[in-house]
Amino acid sequence: MPDAEPPQPTAPFYLIVTDHDRGVFAVEGPMTDDRPWHDAAREAHQHRVTCGPSGPDRDALAAQFRQMNQVAGVPPGSIVRPIR
Repeated sequence: MPDAEPPQPTAPFYLIVTDHDRGVFAVEGPMTDDRPWHDAAREAHQHRVTCGPSGPDRDALAAQFRQMNQVAGVPPGSIVRPIR
């Protein structure tokens, strides 16, 4: 039986986290695993928090998201913190 190939490392990326109730978003990262952020968003019961989109370029991701949505940017970690 051949050995299974090891998983390929994921390139670091940035993730948009949005609080729709407050009308704000933060760009989090760089990271290689967004599961802790999605877990934190699910636990943020007091606000409608979502994660995504993501991308490799922080500034381009923020500019595109801001252009397509009527939300203000806030510092990283201002909306939720990842659950570890």
